[in-house]
Amino acid sequence: MVRNCGDLVAFSLVFLTVVSSGSAWVGVNWGTMATHQLPPEKVVKMLKENGFTKLKLFDADQLIMAALMGTDIQVMLAIPNNMLQMISTSPKAADSWVYENVTTYFFNGGVKIKLSTFEIILFFPFS
Repeated sequence: MVRNCGDLVAFSLVFLTVVSSGSAWVGVNWGTMATHQLPPEKVVKMLKENGFTKLKLFDADQLIMAALMGTDIQVMLAIPNNMLQMISTSPKAADSWVYENVTTYFFNGGVKIKLSTFEIILFFPFS
């Protein structure tokens, strides 16, 4: 219990420091693994109405990307987990994925994609 309280205090201090710095921003992670998804146009409208300017997508869903076109929302696009091995071992597969999912949206008024990335989450037990 003491360790959890310490973690909470540490998190709170970091959070307050970031929030009080004045230059902090908040982004949104948008996953698509839900049983009742809202239409992408509605989600984008809510993001804009609430002042969100940064977004992380966990896949390059065409309907979501189309809804983001012409907005000032910056998108960080993740490579889906099922493609990590193929993309990490084949430059041709990586080029193809970027062409299909990133460069398609690079034009005036398109989606502002800032980074294509993949994320591998490792678990380190802290005993």
